[in-house]
Amino acid sequence: MIQGFEVTTIGSSKIIAYQHRTIKKMKEPEKPLRIALVIPHLGGGGAERIVLRLARGLLERGYRVDLLVFEKIDTLKDEIPPDACQFILKQKGIHSTRDRVHLARRFGFRILKNLRTDLLKDARSIAAYIDEERPDCVLPSLPRAKSTTLLALCFTKLNPVVIPTVHIVLMHTKRRFRKLYPILFPVADQVVAVSDGVADSIALKINFPREKIFRIYNPVVTKEIAELARAVPEHPWMSDDGPPILLAAGRLARAKDFPTLLRAFRRVSRNRDVRLMILGEGNWRGRLEKMIRKLGLQEKVSLPGWVSNPYAFMSRASLFVLSSKLEGLPTVLIEAMACGCPCVSTNCPAGPSEILDNGRFGPLVPVGDDSALAAAMERVLDSPPEKDTLLARAREFSFDVSIDNYERLILGLMRERRARQAL
Repeated sequence: MIQGFEVTTIGSSKIIAYQHRTIKKMKEPEKPLRIALVIPHLGGGGAERIVLRLARGLLERGYRVDLLVFEKIDTLKDEIPPDACQFILKQKGIHSTRDRVHLARRFGFRILKNLRTDLLKDARSIAAYIDEERPDCVLPSLPRAKSTTLLALCFTKLNPVVIPTVHIVLMHTKRRFRKLYPILFPVADQVVAVSDGVADSIALKINFPREKIFRIYNPVVTKEIAELARAVPEHPWMSDDGPPILLAAGRLARAKDFPTLLRAFRRVSRNRDVRLMILGEGNWRGRLEKMIRKLGLQEKVSLPGWVSNPYAFMSRASLFVLSSKLEGLPTVLIEAMACGCPCVSTNCPAGPSEILDNGRFGPLVPVGDDSALAAAMERVLDSPPEKDTLLARAREFSFDVSIDNYERLILGLMRERRARQAL
């Protein structure tokens, strides 16, 4: 046990960590870069999956990878790369007044208005990790991890390259983080945005230099998707030769706007025999179940919850529908295309228009317009695009292309850092 965090060893990581602790004074050959990925937890969300894919890709390129989490929620534990080392951060004690004064001197006193004690404790725990493990580069994802990692730089004398990744347009980020970003982002070496729309929102909303924002599409399409898509899902609809299945997937939450999808589906179901399945879990389940009953769709709509292999469902669905109010780069839309499933989406900020190339690979409709969504769904059901066309488009969001871009960015920033230090 190291003060501030626990180490969970996976695969060969224990040997690596042990050597790092005990041979510090010996002259060693240059080691591969050590890269830390920070995320609140490894629950079943899209951003969490993307972080694990990034970890896998960097490990395959020969880097050492640590996964730092604040909470031990490991829905995706089976997807953790075996050679990664997982650190479960424990909040460290703080000297509230002294630490806040220290931060105010670094960032200005306006940071104190939006700084809660829990963020300060998280920052201290990340600083303890940096001091002990000495990563070369830190890539935090999601608001809590980004904010606390950048704050942590105040509490360590070490100076790793820090590259926060933004997964969603800023206008829909929680207000307290949105107010911290203009203060904290300038200390980052570079900011990654997962789509051009997200990059534009950062530059616009916090007046951040566009040249410091690097767009990298997520590592979505992997070689395993085709194999997983061939599996037979454990759901009776998938093997009963019944009516066509329309599919949606995502957290059962406000942002996904599944009520609009349900209203659109009711319109479609009046004209043809179809069924709707929504994969995912969340705090809106009760509301959606109530709405399904109110619309009289109990026999036509299924909410199976979170599933580990959504590709098996995507490959058998007649249509995938994204009804979101907001996104960043909706992974599920790309994954559906990679399974050869036709798609319809709202033209929400941001990502769908980039993925579907402004409607070339699937219709885009206004957010919240169930009539337009229903019409687009029927249009694609009547005349679906060629499967090969969808597969070719999905490959543009491939795992290898994304990892190439991350590697290029990290190595470039490391070279710049070393050049400055040599002056």
